[in-house]
Amino acid sequence: MNCLPQDRGRLSPPLLVARRIPPVRRTTVILLAAVLLVALVGCGRKDDDPAVTLSYEPADSLLDRLAAGLAVATIGDVPFTVPGDQAQAQLDATIAQMNGYRPEVTIVSGPTATGEASAEATFHFAWTMTSGVWEYDVTVPLTAADGSWRAVWSASLIHPDLNGTNILVYARQSAERAGITGNGGAAIVEQRPVVDIGIDKTAVDASQWASSARQLATIVGIDPEAYVAKVEASGPVAYVQAVVLRQEIVPPAVGGVPGVLATAGSALLAPSSTYAQPMLGTIGDATAEDIADSPPGVIAAGDIVGHSGIQHNFDAVMRGIPGETITLTPLEAEPTEAAPGDATAPRQGPTVAYRTEPIDGATLSVSLDVDLQTKAEEVLAGVPGPAAAVLIRPSDGAVLAAANSPASNGQPDANFGNYAPGSTFKIVTSLALLRKGYTPDSTIDCPAVLDLGTNKFSNFKGYPTSALGKITLRDAVAFSCNTAFMIESANLSGKDFQDAAASLGLGIDYTTGANVNFGTVPDPGSTAQKAQESIGQGGVLVSPIAMAGVVASVASGKTTIPWIVAESKPASEAATPLTETEASQLREMMAATVTTGGATNMRDVAVGAKTGTAEYGEGDPLPTHAWMMAFTDRDLAAVVWVKDGESGSGTAGPLVKQLLS
Repeated sequence: MNCLPQDRGRLSPPLLVARRIPPVRRTTVILLAAVLLVALVGCGRKDDDPAVTLSYEPADSLLDRLAAGLAVATIGDVPFTVPGDQAQAQLDATIAQMNGYRPEVTIVSGPTATGEASAEATFHFAWTMTSGVWEYDVTVPLTAADGSWRAVWSASLIHPDLNGTNILVYARQSAERAGITGNGGAAIVEQRPVVDIGIDKTAVDASQWASSARQLATIVGIDPEAYVAKVEASGPVAYVQAVVLRQEIVPPAVGGVPGVLATAGSALLAPSSTYAQPMLGTIGDATAEDIADSPPGVIAAGDIVGHSGIQHNFDAVMRGIPGETITLTPLEAEPTEAAPGDATAPRQGPTVAYRTEPIDGATLSVSLDVDLQTKAEEVLAGVPGPAAAVLIRPSDGAVLAAANSPASNGQPDANFGNYAPGSTFKIVTSLALLRKGYTPDSTIDCPAVLDLGTNKFSNFKGYPTSALGKITLRDAVAFSCNTAFMIESANLSGKDFQDAAASLGLGIDYTTGANVNFGTVPDPGSTAQKAQESIGQGGVLVSPIAMAGVVASVASGKTTIPWIVAESKPASEAATPLTETEASQLREMMAATVTTGGATNMRDVAVGAKTGTAEYGEGDPLPTHAWMMAFTDRDLAAVVWVKDGESGSGTAGPLVKQLLS
């Protein structure tokens, strides 16, 4: 007589996810368990003996608990044919070298009777790893003994080929990290020659270890005492690295240090140590924090990972996918049966159960132009204080250069600065006025002083008296009349400013692949603040790249958003897109700035420009930021910002001229 029901079309329970207790199964399970109890009662047990009948745990419930336990590697409370702690210990030992991976375990069939007091089910294992999914089925035998169901424990419940003498072992092979290319496919970050420099303790007498370490540290510019301590703490046959340098900057004096060892190699590097560094970011060996913050297998010791900037933002793409191998490895290699005539049989080794090859990272394409970025950094090298420069291609918004001066000390002012734009913002105000019916020929007032009651405002020192009084909007832009724009701001709302700014790429966050501040254009809270914001003061704050979007939009005749990473070109979300007619009028006014206004020093390099000087901070007089933005007829535009600059035309203008020459 067969005591157990045959295959009953059992529904698969929900997936049991690794490291997560599965959800409670549906009512179907409860009903199925009841059916199993009836079958057991009818198998030679007396209906009037409830003590025996009720002591049987339904097989369904046992299988659920076992599947859930295997998924989280905790099975000690599951009834087995061996003590639970023994089964748990073997499970722990079997998967101890699986790098923390845990499987999803699902019940795909059963329980199905295999005898009067035995049954079996089938579990499906799916180990989701970094490189793919390792899947297989195992058979789970059950037996009814001592008044309850028990699972027949063996290592084969984890994998069919495990037998108690072998375990699962995970191994990983890192992928090659990819580089970065720029405009036209030119290499930016690529493998470049480096030299690993240190002390080989076997190559010099022990009495000279400390002096050689101190001498080398002084030459390569690291802490001498810390390096001496590092050398002395290492073993007597150790090589102790001091530094890895680009081949072209290795000091010749290194070769004269007793015991020094210099080994040539290569590393992923930009053309120079400063080349677009705040934007591109840095890479280095994976830290303990990098590894801990990533899922198992994604990052491991020895990997090169991005720690900032674009290298960090696109780390997963550039790092690639590691190769992974799982072997069934003997706990102790046992000799196999000797072949006839062999004195000694070969020893059995690991069996590969799963393997993937590493997939190298994908090269990242960015907008930077190798030559223009280098030129921008050279132009800013002579600026004594913080400064930033951006070159942009107006036709598509490609940022061709984003450079910072050495005095910026690594701060990403070009792409993430947050400064008042001063009179360069008058292009935004002009667009808002054009949308109210103004034209470049509209007549407006430009008094020398504007009294708003609580505040008095004037034009910049040296403003030409010939451009006071009744002037055109064109001349107000060209000569940068503060009072004229402040007066006309009364005809504009905060939303008018914000919409005009959005049409020129300001005030809306976009995803560019790099960290970019697209600026803040707040709704002014008072008449005085609105007047200030009309000339780029008050609460208006921008970065040089954001203003590059403004000049690119005017030059191209459409809303143009700067982009840096080809995979993340932002789509315009402007409230009202800039039209060619509006852009043409703005170009006309910026052209007047070059021909007759405040940027005549740009005549031989630009066809349109706008100067800007923005007060900030405290003092008497207040310190100022200097701005200049300009565009050419060669699909090239530039923006320069200089902290503590005297004026846009006098401080930033000459730098723009060098960039566009």
